[in-house]
Amino acid sequence: MNTIPDGDRTPLVSAIITFHREGVLGHPTLLSIERCRQHAEAHGIAVEFVITLDNADDETRRVVGEHPALRACDSIHEVSFRDLSSCRNYAIGKARGRYIGTFDGDDFFSRNWITRCVELIREQGDHVILHPEVILAFGGWNAYWWQVDQKSEYYRRGALLTMNYWNACAFAACDVFKHCPYDVSRVGEAGFGFEDWHWNCETIAAGYVHRTAPRTVRFERRKEGGSLNVAHQLAGAVIRPTRFFDGDGSHV
Repeated sequence: MNTIPDGDRTPLVSAIITFHREGVLGHPTLLSIERCRQHAEAHGIAVEFVITLDNADDETRRVVGEHPALRACDSIHEVSFRDLSSCRNYAIGKARGRYIGTFDGDDFFSRNWITRCVELIREQGDHVILHPEVILAFGGWNAYWWQVDQKSEYYRRGALLTMNYWNACAFAACDVFKHCPYDVSRVGEAGFGFEDWHWNCETIAAGYVHRTAPRTVRFERRKEGGSLNVAHQLAGAVIRPTRFFDGDGSHV
């Protein structure tokens, strides 16, 4: 259900934001993404929010629905997938932007994230998928690390057999997400998990290239009870079969 009417302006970028039961944590997240939007607008880039509330509790619904950052061009969709992949696919189907950025409901982002991604895709082409250069974890534990650029010396194709190079925050042309939708991975039903890891492999197999956007940061909240990835590990989940490991690897 679309609870906020669309504006007249056609956005260049659609920010896909997934909420579940974040409660008040959704408030600073939307402030952070609004900060990214304002920075993009200062560079002539129009941005819409496409928000999903997947089986959200009342507090999350209230915090998001009443948030001062929301505008007439934004949309909120109440869904009941209980699955992150399905939420993203659904929201991407509702998006109007040429470019898509995925955002989780409890993380923060450097204000130049959207602007920098648009600049880099315009320079490098629509075959590029971008990720933040640096991840700074906080909350349950504190750490920071640099993500790997597929074109750098640190990228090793075989490493994707045992680890995921890139987190869930991705930015690319809308056609990339439509060509390679996320696969459902409800670990409790079929034992499959790590939907972002699988998506990263599938997009490489399809000819896309994962790059990092210099001087961008994702501030990733680590929950005391553990993240979805930790839950997948504890359940012994594996990623779905992927074309990435088929053939001679010429797509890499």
